[in-house]
Amino acid sequence: MMKTDRKITVAFAEDDFLVAEMIQGTLIGSGYELIGQAEDGLQIVELVKSLRPDIVLMDINLPGIDGIEATAQIQAECPTPVIVLTAYDEPSLIQKATKAGANAFLVKPLNGRELDRAISISMARFDEMRELRRLNEELISANQDLEAFSYTVAHDLKTPINLIIGFADLLTDARARLSGDKQKEYLDTMAVSARKMLKIVESLLLMAQVRGMEVPKEPVEMEYVILEVKNRLMLQISERQAVIDSPERWPLVLSHAPWLEEVWANYMSNALTYGGAPCRISLGFDDLGSGMLRLWIRDNGPGIDPAEQAGIFIPFQKGSRIKARGHGLGLSIVQRIVDKLGGEVGVDSELGKGSTFWFTLPLA
Repeated sequence: MMKTDRKITVAFAEDDFLVAEMIQGTLIGSGYELIGQAEDGLQIVELVKSLRPDIVLMDINLPGIDGIEATAQIQAECPTPVIVLTAYDEPSLIQKATKAGANAFLVKPLNGRELDRAISISMARFDEMRELRRLNEELISANQDLEAFSYTVAHDLKTPINLIIGFADLLTDARARLSGDKQKEYLDTMAVSARKMLKIVESLLLMAQVRGMEVPKEPVEMEYVILEVKNRLMLQISERQAVIDSPERWPLVLSHAPWLEEVWANYMSNALTYGGAPCRISLGFDDLGSGMLRLWIRDNGPGIDPAEQAGIFIPFQKGSRIKARGHGLGLSIVQRIVDKLGGEVGVDSELGKGSTFWFTLPLA
């Protein structure tokens, strides 16, 4: 048996009674812990989903669904190392089983030495496959971000750049006879466009930073974070004449204060932009139990169409409401930060009844 601090747990599928007795005896005699036994393909899939063994021994010829289909279902629903049991060493069969997700093969009848070797190989290959799958998913995600970044640079920065170039050309054109007021108007427009470009670039840099960094999580006092966000958005709050209600006391959360400030700043800026008139915003929290807290911000705006809610946090995907006024990065940043902090994000909204954006974090 493999050297480990605990017994390796095993489940197996075999429809022949005598062969099943032999497998059971070999497993127990070799020091493994047998936690499940099935006689057909569907049963072994359900056993693996409920018992989560370390390894599965899978006969090929099973009633219901065969061992190859059962292996494929296990890898799709609850990935687990699988050793296929065969009566004959057939290359075509091995190829099909490998494609379905099997990690090793044993020819019946079993013996303890071959079983130990197969289990060691299967678990090692499974770990390698899982790591390759993780790296592949990271690569796909990085490529998607790169594509989205290219779109943002090409699309969202194009308008403010064109405005700045256009007004700069007008201001430097000797033939243009512009009044002082007109020159100031053009310069103000150029400044607004430049600030918009800067905000987009800062958002993109923050997304890249969050993706590549691991930060220490520590107890954070929410009152100070909320105060910083209000100070940061003071001008926008004043312009909207917004009333913001929030609890006097907040529970401590396990987080990273600078990132938590970005979450609240994006949520609050969104509420200020799309809230009603007069703009009224409420902040709060709910204890979800199991050490998790749900934090939320509620606006009195027009609400979000249900068809748009599912994709509203997807990076660089914009709902029509957001597309009209923003560059669509804020909620993507929230999603990425909260994922890194071990929580979830979401929105509850009905048309005409405002929106409640929320996220969860562990309590300190």
